[in-house]
Amino acid sequence: MIDKVKLINDALEHVDSRYRLAVILFKRARMINQGDKPLVESRFVKEYFVALEEFLQGKLEWKEPFGEWKKVK
Repeated sequence: MIDKVKLINDALEHVDSRYRLAVILFKRARMINQGDKPLVESRFVKEYFVALEEFLQGKLEWKEPFGEWKKVK
């Protein structure tokens, strides 16, 4: 559990708010849940934490001003 909290705190350093991070991760987690293949090998089973690892490894990128993100390959 503490490992997951540390990962979230690390991810918060790359966005301007925790709410934006939640939106990015939940949208990506939904895509993984609907069949999109994960972009990284993850030690986690839950889609949210797989998306978190993708974000931390630089595989997801948030684009302003339209508020959209894209997968980085």
